[in-house]
Amino acid sequence: MIKHVNILTLDGKSLLFREYGATKVDQDLLAGFMSAFSGFMKEISRSEIKSTVTGNSKFIYSFTDQIMIVICTDIKDNEEEIYPILETIFSQFLEKYSDLFKNNKWDGERTIFKEFKENVDKIVLGPIKVSILGYGGVGKTTLTKLIIGEEINLEYVPTITADIATFDKMGKRSIVLWDFAGQIQFTDLWDSLLKETRIVLLVTDSSYKNVQDTKKIMEKFIEKDSNMLIIGIANKQDLQNKLSTKFVEKILNVPTFGMIAINPNYRIMIHEILNEFIEKINKIDGFID
Repeated sequence: MIKHVNILTLDGKSLLFREYGATKVDQDLLAGFMSAFSGFMKEISRSEIKSTVTGNSKFIYSFTDQIMIVICTDIKDNEEEIYPILETIFSQFLEKYSDLFKNNKWDGERTIFKEFKENVDKIVLGPIKVSILGYGGVGKTTLTKLIIGEEINLEYVPTITADIATFDKMGKRSIVLWDFAGQIQFTDLWDSLLKETRIVLLVTDSSYKNVQDTKKIMEKFIEKDSNMLIIGIANKQDLQNKLSTKFVEKILNVPTFGMIAINPNYRIMIHEILNEFIEKINKIDGFID
């Protein structure tokens, strides 16, 4: 697990520090520790990735003529899995700020780097897999389009296996939406498709029969994995003979929200719901803002 990321000047001044573990770290102490490497930096090729172990932590680092980036992980972590994370942070940081250092435009004010924290968070924490689950015709694809802001097609087109969409505008984290095919012949695939899912949007059309059938989905595919956060979506609340959101919630026994996915006015609402549950994921992951 990555504990923290520190972006520093070569003399040890911390430009940006992001912490992801439960243990607090003295940033000045860490900066001083890393500045001790200055004695042998000349022997290391620029942009070469190196690592060192101190106590129960592993420090993986690289530097240019202007800055150093250090990632601290658990001692047992595979550092080769950290390399692409470090390289991506380096690439994005230099793309955004290299002119400040090359042309001596930086006046020493570190607050200008605060905006880069979201870049680091998304790279380190990675996207959250959100699986949209439910039987055919309940509005899963429409809900996906509502979330990502695409035009909604009112003509029903069945999904085959699963459609995948990435959405980066969810605050601190990006999400990957998996829209599962809901036809009965595809349900045997759901177990494998659900792997690594963090949030499930369990979609119903708010009819009594469908809500009861959806309850069975949860019992068969979801409840055995307690790591998933489940959100009930009582869709099609504009139709006659629909069950109320409260009644759907009582049957599903998970937090449930009424929705009219064909109505773009519900986009803000579904974003707020997702952000609320993403914050729960952040706490589970030990993300400290």
